[in-house]
Amino acid sequence: MGAFARRRAAVRRVWVGAGTGLLLLAGLPAHAADADAGDSDPGYEIDSENIFGFTEGSDTNDRGEQEVSVEATGRFGRAAGEAEGGSHYGAGEAEAEYEYGVTRNLTIGVSAALAYHDISNIDGLEDMAAGGFGGLGAEIKYRFLSWEHAPLGLAVSIEPEWGRYDDDSGERVDSFGLPVRLLMDKELVSETLFGAVNLGYLPEWGGGEAESGLEVSGALSWQVARGLFLGGELRYLAAFDGAGLNRFEGGALYLGPSFYAQLSKAAYVKLAYAYQIAGSSPDSDNNLDLVNHERQQLLLKLGVEF
Repeated sequence: MGAFARRRAAVRRVWVGAGTGLLLLAGLPAHAADADAGDSDPGYEIDSENIFGFTEGSDTNDRGEQEVSVEATGRFGRAAGEAEGGSHYGAGEAEAEYEYGVTRNLTIGVSAALAYHDISNIDGLEDMAAGGFGGLGAEIKYRFLSWEHAPLGLAVSIEPEWGRYDDDSGERVDSFGLPVRLLMDKELVSETLFGAVNLGYLPEWGGGEAESGLEVSGALSWQVARGLFLGGELRYLAAFDGAGLNRFEGGALYLGPSFYAQLSKAAYVKLAYAYQIAGSSPDSDNNLDLVNHERQQLLLKLGVEF
């Protein structure tokens, strides 16, 4: 079996594993927590969309509900170049988004982003420290099933986006992406433990070239106090040349914690950290992929609903 066939087989195993996890998630019964009914707050509702970190829950905004959020992401650490001295790779993005609930199951949104790259002596990349207006985006999210009334929650998210900088190199280039994600979640222990699985296909076109990404993640989130969630997350990211997952360029497995707090009835904050624990690439000889993916990723999001 050639290298290409082996990579294809690896991708199929990822999808089969994710599908198996989904079936197990759907088949698990939800158990009632050991708490008195009088302890619950009738004015408090759990919204699963943001409680998992990088992984997203299936919940959508209620009809007429609006939300404004700011999300900052940071990516740090890549393979060093051959020049003497130290190396540094840092890439950040800050995105402001407005969302509106068209119906109880349909949310639409628009966003604008700022981007910044700080790169020094990184293999295959030019040194730079610059940034600016990063681009515009939109989102359409439709929920087919609610975890409150069905065996699991199920939604699809489509996010067309126009970018002004290359995500990896920071070079000025116009690009268009069309990420599509399948979002699934389930209440495993009543009002206490929640699980989620995301499957994503991320094609992008820019600079006369096409590329794509594959994203598979699973997460658990535990409500340790009312409105306070602590969790853990496992994510696999793979990069491919060509819009149709044509040629495998590298894959990385991330593990990390997540934190979510409902600050008030309308405001929330979430934080997630991911560390690459394994990976592979045709251009790397070790058990990590620091050519196409970073060693560390960080996410911080603040939101207000009204």
